[in-house]
Amino acid sequence: MSLIAEIIAQTPVGMKQLCAVAALTLAMPFAAAGQNNSQNEANDPLTPKMAFQMHDYVQPIMSERPDDGAHQFYLRHVMPHEMLDLDWLSRVSLPLISNSWGPHGTSNGIGDLTMYDMAIAHLGGTKLGAGPLLVAPTASAPALGSGKWQGGVQTVVSARHDWGLGALLSSYQQAFDGKLQTLTIQPLLFLDLEGGYYLRSTGISTFNLGLNSVVPVGLGLGHVFERKDGRVLNVFVEPQYSVLQTGAGVPSFQVFAGVVLQFPIRGEARR
Repeated sequence: MSLIAEIIAQTPVGMKQLCAVAALTLAMPFAAAGQNNSQNEANDPLTPKMAFQMHDYVQPIMSERPDDGAHQFYLRHVMPHEMLDLDWLSRVSLPLISNSWGPHGTSNGIGDLTMYDMAIAHLGGTKLGAGPLLVAPTASAPALGSGKWQGGVQTVVSARHDWGLGALLSSYQQAFDGKLQTLTIQPLLFLDLEGGYYLRSTGISTFNLGLNSVVPVGLGLGHVFERKDGRVLNVFVEPQYSVLQTGAGVPSFQVFAGVVLQFPIRGEARR
Protein backbone atom coordinates (compact mmCIF):
# COMPACT_ATOMS: atom_id res chain seq x y z
CA MET A 1 0.00 0.00 0.00
CA SER A 2 2.84 2.41 0.71
CA LEU A 3 4.11 1.88 -2.84
CA ILE A 4 0.68 2.82 -4.24
CA ALA A 5 0.63 5.97 -2.10
CA GLU A 6 4.09 6.95 -3.37
CA ILE A 7 2.99 6.56 -7.00
CA ILE A 8 -0.14 8.68 -6.47
CA ALA A 9 1.90 11.37 -4.70
CA GLN A 10 4.34 11.80 -7.59
CA THR A 11 4.10 14.60 -10.15
CA PRO A 12 1.30 13.61 -12.58
CA VAL A 13 2.52 12.04 -15.80
CA GLY A 14 -0.83 10.73 -17.09
CA MET A 15 -1.42 7.14 -18.11
CA LYS A 16 1.91 5.85 -16.82
CA GLN A 17 0.85 6.32 -13.21
CA LEU A 18 -2.69 5.07 -13.79
CA CYS A 19 -1.34 1.82 -15.27
CA ALA A 20 1.07 1.38 -12.35
CA VAL A 21 -1.69 1.85 -9.79
CA ALA A 22 -3.94 -0.56 -11.73
CA ALA A 23 -1.27 -3.27 -11.86
CA LEU A 24 -0.58 -3.06 -8.14
CA THR A 25 -4.15 -2.83 -6.90
CA LEU A 26 -5.51 -5.54 -9.19
CA ALA A 27 -3.06 -7.91 -7.52
CA MET A 28 -5.00 -7.50 -4.25
CA PRO A 29 -7.44 -10.26 -3.24
CA PHE A 30 -11.14 -9.66 -3.99
CA ALA A 31 -13.77 -9.73 -1.28
CA ALA A 32 -15.85 -12.87 -1.07
CA ALA A 33 -19.44 -12.68 -2.31
CA GLY A 34 -21.84 -11.37 0.30
CA GLN A 35 -19.11 -9.60 2.31
CA ASN A 36 -19.16 -6.27 0.50
CA ASN A 37 -22.24 -4.60 2.02
CA SER A 38 -20.17 -1.96 3.82
CA GLN A 39 -18.41 -0.75 0.67
CA ASN A 40 -21.59 -0.83 -1.41
CA GLU A 41 -23.63 1.14 1.10
CA ALA A 42 -20.86 3.69 1.61
CA ASN A 43 -20.47 4.30 -2.15
CA ASP A 44 -24.10 4.10 -3.27
CA PRO A 45 -25.25 7.67 -4.18
CA LEU A 46 -28.81 6.67 -3.15
CA THR A 47 -28.01 5.32 0.33
CA PRO A 48 -30.62 6.81 2.72
CA LYS A 49 -28.14 8.19 5.24
CA MET A 50 -27.26 11.73 6.21
CA ALA A 51 -23.76 12.48 4.95
CA PHE A 52 -21.11 15.17 4.97
CA GLN A 53 -18.82 14.93 1.95
CA MET A 54 -15.50 16.73 1.58
CA HIS A 55 -14.34 16.40 -2.03
CA ASP A 56 -11.17 17.93 -3.46
CA TYR A 57 -10.29 18.35 -7.15
CA VAL A 58 -6.73 19.37 -8.03
CA GLN A 59 -6.34 20.24 -11.73
CA PRO A 60 -2.67 21.09 -12.44
CA ILE A 61 -2.84 20.51 -16.23
CA MET A 62 -5.37 22.35 -18.42
CA SER A 63 -5.91 21.85 -22.14
CA GLU A 64 -4.26 24.48 -24.42
CA ARG A 65 -3.22 26.46 -21.33
CA PRO A 66 0.01 24.93 -19.97
CA ASP A 67 0.50 27.66 -17.36
CA ASP A 68 -3.05 27.50 -15.95
CA GLY A 69 -4.42 25.39 -13.15
CA ALA A 70 -7.35 25.10 -10.78
CA HIS A 71 -8.34 23.66 -7.43
CA GLN A 72 -11.76 23.20 -5.85
CA PHE A 73 -12.59 21.91 -2.39
CA TYR A 74 -16.30 21.02 -2.15
CA LEU A 75 -18.35 20.73 1.01
CA ARG A 76 -21.49 18.67 0.37
CA HIS A 77 -24.39 17.74 2.61
CA VAL A 78 -26.77 14.85 1.83
CA MET A 79 -30.09 14.44 3.66
CA PRO A 80 -32.75 11.73 3.15
CA HIS A 81 -36.37 12.70 3.84
CA GLU A 82 -39.95 11.71 3.08
CA MET A 83 -42.50 13.66 1.05
CA LEU A 84 -45.77 12.66 -0.69
CA ASP A 85 -45.34 9.09 0.63
CA LEU A 86 -42.06 8.81 -1.28
CA ASP A 87 -38.42 8.58 -0.21
CA TRP A 88 -36.37 11.60 -1.27
CA LEU A 89 -32.69 12.48 -1.16
CA SER A 90 -31.45 16.07 -1.25
CA ARG A 91 -27.90 17.37 -1.67
CA VAL A 92 -26.37 20.82 -1.32
CA SER A 93 -22.88 21.36 -2.80
CA LEU A 94 -20.60 24.40 -2.47
CA PRO A 95 -16.98 24.86 -3.64
CA LEU A 96 -15.90 26.29 -0.29
CA ILE A 97 -12.31 26.88 -1.42
CA SER A 98 -11.92 27.58 -5.12
CA ASN A 99 -8.70 28.64 -6.85
CA SER A 100 -7.85 29.46 -10.45
CA TRP A 101 -4.40 30.57 -11.57
CA GLY A 102 -2.54 31.45 -14.75
CA PRO A 103 -0.43 34.10 -16.49
CA HIS A 104 -3.31 36.59 -16.28
CA GLY A 105 -3.70 36.35 -12.50
CA THR A 106 -5.07 34.29 -9.65
CA SER A 107 -8.59 34.09 -8.22
CA ASN A 108 -9.47 32.72 -4.79
CA GLY A 109 -12.84 32.40 -3.11
CA ILE A 110 -16.01 30.31 -3.21
CA GLY A 111 -17.81 28.86 -6.23
CA ASP A 112 -21.44 28.40 -7.30
CA LEU A 113 -23.94 26.68 -5.00
CA THR A 114 -25.69 23.60 -6.46
CA MET A 115 -28.77 21.95 -4.97
CA TYR A 116 -30.96 19.05 -6.04
CA ASP A 117 -33.79 16.97 -4.56
CA MET A 118 -34.63 13.51 -5.94
CA ALA A 119 -37.53 11.13 -5.47
CA ILE A 120 -36.35 7.52 -5.10
CA ALA A 121 -38.00 4.46 -6.68
CA HIS A 122 -37.07 0.78 -6.29
CA LEU A 123 -37.21 -1.68 -9.19
CA GLY A 124 -36.05 -5.01 -7.81
CA GLY A 125 -32.37 -4.62 -6.98
CA THR A 126 -32.10 -1.32 -8.90
CA LYS A 127 -32.81 2.13 -7.47
CA LEU A 128 -33.82 5.15 -9.52
CA GLY A 129 -33.67 8.78 -8.49
CA ALA A 130 -34.83 11.91 -10.32
CA GLY A 131 -35.65 15.47 -9.39
CA PRO A 132 -35.07 19.19 -9.94
CA LEU A 133 -31.67 20.90 -9.82
CA LEU A 134 -30.83 24.54 -9.11
CA VAL A 135 -27.52 26.43 -9.42
CA ALA A 136 -27.12 29.78 -7.62
CA PRO A 137 -24.36 32.20 -8.80
CA THR A 138 -22.60 32.53 -5.44
CA ALA A 139 -19.03 32.59 -6.85
CA SER A 140 -16.91 35.38 -5.40
CA ALA A 141 -15.03 35.96 -8.70
CA PRO A 142 -15.96 35.56 -12.41
CA ALA A 143 -13.30 32.88 -12.94
CA LEU A 144 -14.79 30.72 -10.16
CA GLY A 145 -18.35 30.36 -11.45
CA SER A 146 -20.78 30.92 -14.30
CA GLY A 147 -22.34 34.09 -12.93
CA LYS A 148 -25.79 32.79 -13.95
CA TRP A 149 -28.82 31.28 -12.26
CA GLN A 150 -29.43 27.82 -13.71
CA GLY A 151 -32.14 25.18 -13.46
CA GLY A 152 -32.35 21.60 -14.60
CA VAL A 153 -32.83 17.98 -13.63
CA GLN A 154 -30.67 15.36 -11.85
CA THR A 155 -31.04 11.60 -12.32
CA VAL A 156 -29.35 8.60 -10.69
CA VAL A 157 -29.53 4.84 -11.34
CA SER A 158 -27.69 2.46 -9.01
CA ALA A 159 -27.44 -1.32 -8.59
CA ARG A 160 -25.50 -3.33 -6.01
CA HIS A 161 -23.77 -6.60 -6.90
CA ASP A 162 -21.66 -9.24 -5.18
CA TRP A 163 -18.57 -7.78 -6.86
CA GLY A 164 -19.35 -4.17 -5.99
CA LEU A 165 -21.55 -1.35 -7.22
CA GLY A 166 -22.50 0.21 -10.54
CA ALA A 167 -24.32 3.51 -10.96
CA LEU A 168 -24.94 6.29 -13.45
CA LEU A 169 -25.48 9.95 -12.58
CA SER A 170 -26.59 12.46 -15.17
CA SER A 171 -27.77 16.06 -15.11
CA TYR A 172 -28.86 18.75 -17.49
CA GLN A 173 -28.85 22.40 -16.50
CA GLN A 174 -29.53 25.59 -18.42
CA ALA A 175 -29.04 29.23 -17.53
CA PHE A 176 -32.26 31.17 -17.12
CA ASP A 177 -31.16 33.48 -19.96
CA GLY A 178 -30.59 30.46 -22.25
CA LYS A 179 -26.93 31.30 -22.92
CA LEU A 180 -25.40 28.33 -21.08
CA GLN A 181 -26.35 24.65 -21.32
CA THR A 182 -24.45 21.90 -19.53
CA LEU A 183 -24.84 18.13 -19.69
CA THR A 184 -22.94 15.89 -17.26
CA ILE A 185 -22.69 12.10 -17.30
CA GLN A 186 -20.93 10.23 -14.50
CA PRO A 187 -20.58 6.42 -14.60
CA LEU A 188 -19.64 5.00 -11.18
CA LEU A 189 -17.85 1.67 -10.85
CA PHE A 190 -16.73 0.26 -7.50
CA LEU A 191 -14.93 -3.09 -7.28
CA ASP A 192 -14.77 -4.42 -3.72
CA LEU A 193 -11.62 -5.86 -2.19
CA GLU A 194 -10.98 -7.47 1.18
CA GLY A 195 -10.58 -5.53 4.40
CA GLY A 196 -12.86 -2.63 3.44
CA TYR A 197 -10.76 -1.58 0.42
CA TYR A 198 -12.20 -1.00 -3.04
CA LEU A 199 -11.19 0.15 -6.52
CA ARG A 200 -13.12 3.04 -8.05
CA SER A 201 -13.65 4.90 -11.31
CA THR A 202 -15.93 7.96 -11.18
CA GLY A 203 -14.90 10.51 -13.80
CA ILE A 204 -17.52 13.17 -14.64
CA SER A 205 -17.93 13.83 -18.38
CA THR A 206 -18.98 17.46 -18.85
CA PHE A 207 -20.34 19.00 -22.04
CA ASN A 208 -20.81 22.77 -22.03
CA LEU A 209 -22.83 22.74 -25.22
CA GLY A 210 -21.22 24.85 -27.93
CA LEU A 211 -18.23 25.76 -25.73
CA ASN A 212 -16.09 22.86 -24.49
CA SER A 213 -16.20 19.27 -23.28
CA VAL A 214 -14.11 16.84 -21.25
CA VAL A 215 -14.30 13.08 -20.65
CA PRO A 216 -12.03 11.92 -17.79
CA VAL A 217 -11.34 8.28 -16.92
CA GLY A 218 -10.14 7.51 -13.41
CA LEU A 219 -8.73 4.64 -11.41
CA GLY A 220 -8.48 5.07 -7.67
CA LEU A 221 -8.38 3.31 -4.33
CA GLY A 222 -10.61 3.79 -1.30
CA HIS A 223 -11.24 2.36 2.14
CA VAL A 224 -14.42 2.14 4.22
CA PHE A 225 -14.37 2.17 8.03
CA GLU A 226 -17.68 1.16 9.64
CA ARG A 227 -18.77 1.38 13.29
CA LYS A 228 -21.34 -0.88 14.92
CA ASP A 229 -23.66 2.09 15.46
CA GLY A 230 -23.94 2.55 11.66
CA ARG A 231 -21.61 5.53 11.28
CA VAL A 232 -19.25 5.21 8.31
CA LEU A 233 -15.99 6.88 7.28
CA ASN A 234 -15.06 6.55 3.60
CA VAL A 235 -11.72 7.88 2.27
CA PHE A 236 -10.36 7.69 -1.27
CA VAL A 237 -8.02 9.11 -3.90
CA GLU A 238 -8.54 8.81 -7.65
CA PRO A 239 -6.26 10.18 -10.41
CA GLN A 240 -8.23 10.96 -13.58
CA TYR A 241 -6.88 11.35 -17.11
CA SER A 242 -8.99 13.07 -19.79
CA VAL A 243 -9.30 10.80 -22.83
CA LEU A 244 -11.36 13.45 -24.67
CA GLN A 245 -11.08 17.22 -24.38
CA THR A 246 -12.32 20.00 -26.64
CA GLY A 247 -11.89 23.71 -26.04
CA ALA A 248 -9.36 25.54 -23.91
CA GLY A 249 -9.26 25.44 -20.13
CA VAL A 250 -10.68 21.99 -19.37
CA PRO A 251 -8.58 19.65 -17.17
CA SER A 252 -6.26 17.27 -19.02
CA PHE A 253 -5.34 15.60 -15.72
CA GLN A 254 -6.76 15.90 -12.24
CA VAL A 255 -6.68 14.19 -8.86
CA PHE A 256 -9.97 13.61 -7.06
CA ALA A 257 -9.77 12.87 -3.33
CA GLY A 258 -12.36 12.82 -0.61
CA VAL A 259 -13.56 12.04 2.88
CA VAL A 260 -17.20 11.06 3.42
CA LEU A 261 -18.93 10.78 6.80
CA GLN A 262 -22.27 8.94 6.88
CA PHE A 263 -24.73 8.84 9.77
CA PRO A 264 -27.82 6.62 10.12
CA ILE A 265 -31.02 8.64 10.25
CA ARG A 266 -32.80 8.91 13.62
CA GLY A 267 -29.63 7.58 15.27
CA GLU A 268 -30.51 4.01 14.28
CA ALA A 269 -27.75 1.53 13.46
CA ARG A 270 -27.82 -0.15 10.05
CA ARG A 271 -29.07 -3.72 10.16
